[in-house]
Amino acid sequence: MEGSHVEADSNGPFSVHGDRADVTPRKQPRLQLSFQQEEQMILRNYENIESKARKILGTSCQKMTHLFLMKDMPEHLAYLRDRITTLNSRPALEPLYIGLFGSSGAGKSTLLNTILGKRFFLPVSGTRTCTSCQVHVSVCRSKHYEAKIFLLSDEEWREEVKNLVMLLENRHENSEADGDLEHAIKVLKAVYGEGADEKSYEELVRTKPVIAIPPSRVITLRKTEADDLGNELDPYIRNQDGLEGAEEGDNSQRSEQMRLWPLIKQVHVTIPPSELVPEGVVFVDIPGIGDANKKRDEMWKESILQCTSIWIVADVERVFGAKAHEIMVKEAIKACQVGKCSDITFVITKIDKIDVDEYLRSHPGASRDVSNRDAILGTKQELKTRKTRTLREKMKRSLPSDAEILQKQDLVFPVSAKEYWDLTVLTREDTEINGLRAHVRKLYLDTKRSQLQDYMKEILVVFSLVDVYHSTQLNPNPVYKDELSTFMSEKIKTLKESTEVSFGLMDEPLINGVKSARNKYKKNIEKVFMQGKTSSGFHRTLKAVCVRKGVYVSRVFSRIDINNCLAEPIYAEIEATFAKIFRKQALTRFSLQASINKFSQEVKNKFEDLEKVTDLNRSKLNFLKQETDIIMRAIDREILLKKKTIYESLEVTIQSILSPCYEEAANIRGKDSCARIKATLMQNIELEVQRAMFEKAKEQMMSQFQNLTEEITTKLSKDFLSMLGITFCQNDQLMGALPDFKEECQEIQNMLRQLE
Repeated sequence: MEGSHVEADSNGPFSVHGDRADVTPRKQPRLQLSFQQEEQMILRNYENIESKARKILGTSCQKMTHLFLMKDMPEHLAYLRDRITTLNSRPALEPLYIGLFGSSGAGKSTLLNTILGKRFFLPVSGTRTCTSCQVHVSVCRSKHYEAKIFLLSDEEWREEVKNLVMLLENRHENSEADGDLEHAIKVLKAVYGEGADEKSYEELVRTKPVIAIPPSRVITLRKTEADDLGNELDPYIRNQDGLEGAEEGDNSQRSEQMRLWPLIKQVHVTIPPSELVPEGVVFVDIPGIGDANKKRDEMWKESILQCTSIWIVADVERVFGAKAHEIMVKEAIKACQVGKCSDITFVITKIDKIDVDEYLRSHPGASRDVSNRDAILGTKQELKTRKTRTLREKMKRSLPSDAEILQKQDLVFPVSAKEYWDLTVLTREDTEINGLRAHVRKLYLDTKRSQLQDYMKEILVVFSLVDVYHSTQLNPNPVYKDELSTFMSEKIKTLKESTEVSFGLMDEPLINGVKSARNKYKKNIEKVFMQGKTSSGFHRTLKAVCVRKGVYVSRVFSRIDINNCLAEPIYAEIEATFAKIFRKQALTRFSLQASINKFSQEVKNKFEDLEKVTDLNRSKLNFLKQETDIIMRAIDREILLKKKTIYESLEVTIQSILSPCYEEAANIRGKDSCARIKATLMQNIELEVQRAMFEKAKEQMMSQFQNLTEEITTKLSKDFLSMLGITFCQNDQLMGALPDFKEECQEIQNMLRQLE
């Protein structure tokens, strides 16, 4: 394998013959089919609107191309050029990311295959587990099934090797092995061959890998059939825990492919058009608790915050009490607080494993002749009710009581992918796979409608701007501009004051959180240390934690995050207030959004008032109001991005303060290293607590709030000043050369009304 590996197949055209089971389901499908047809009509309407809007924009852009090529272009014309070309070049819709969040063996790949209408496609966990890299799956317009496999860069891999070598230090002093140690040995052997685990870091970086690594760090696979791509992809992302897959009968190329798994960062899979999943939906198979590799762990955190919907996937036998699930629920709720997530769904897989004997043991009063199907359905409903209650209770503790997600009726879906295909006990309706598909379609249609509305409003602003230029006078009255400029400055100042009041609400819970953190830090750190009480190899895990600046995903001890552990008491105190400040529904006078909405409305009202008493024409008024909406949406995006930085600033500050401590502990070697690492960590943490570590974290968070206030007001001042400058610019000959877009504007308005 050299360079990009591209495989083609000629087994025939795309077929969906595998999408239906041979057994007829025991249900009436008409309502489901009718509902899908209605959705298809809505979707086609959206697609037609999008296509027409893009065509109108593209044609309009071409009509002005000759003006945009001139030298020494006036500022107002350059402004128009930048707006319309940027809008024309970017996609109308952003992808909808749905994250499948679960531990290995939970059934994520099997579930995703079934959602896609494929029984066997993506490799699934079996006797050999799959890699912990992320797998993105989406629909495209190609007739091929394609996978792009992205590898760690050379720099990222060298850092990984350095960390693995440090993990292996002094391992011969203790004969007891653990999962982390065994994993490190297998990673190095997979890439560098036998004896690699005995070499130093310097020796390894000089050693030529036993596998061919493409210079592009990207491998491309392409097939015309789903099964063929699945088989080709299998050796790359399966068999993470060793090379047992290179069994007798495996050819040398497949064996080499299996050895690449330590280098794989993420995989992007695209499939041909599907009636089951619309184009624009991206499923992301996310490892449950992160990754021991630093780069993959960073991507893990970013992907969670990027998702609009997060599905926590759990095997029916591990629904309650699993530590991994607690971490996943916590991360999903955090994504709702500081990311793009607006939907959390808990998916219980493999409900077909429930049997009659188990049901009767837990239901002594049940009839002895209960059927297997009744036992499954009865247990399924109980699980759904119980898990919905516990999940809702956890979300209520961190999210506003009126949050949209808390009003969601179906939080939990108990499913069976196996029975969806076999239909031996359950009906298709019983398996709830179609319910999940309907959930995806609703999310997609709601998102597409909202994005289309925003896109067409931006097009209208461009047309309004052209209309403004047409109506511009040779010598516009500067009084109107000055009056509006003064008004804007006053309102931005008022917004700044109300924002400072809202953010000031964080001070008291932060003070209480700091007190709580000071009282609990020793106990919380001891809990981390107690995880390795019975393990003689825990010193290696602690060293890995220190090398990674306090965060490490262990195969034995799950996710260990000392920084978050220390910050947790502060988060517990601030979460409710943080959520209230950034809430989007049922706003209070202390909600940031309420202040922003008030500012926006007062500005628009001023425009209306000015039109009544001056000769400010309707085209200028329309532009000012529409451009105000665009500016405020940009502010919303800015807040969303900054919100994450603010929230994470507590643990980031703690990590920064403790960085020298981690470095010191990571260099501890020799006898009693575990006890010495623990002592070093505890002593230094205690010292930094005395030096006001938690208070510094608090001040840093409040500083981040202040930065956001400044960024909002600075951006508003700049954007509104630019808007007024364009609206009241002086006429020139070029303005008369601009095309008339009244018809195009009317078409966009008509389509916008269809969506509304």
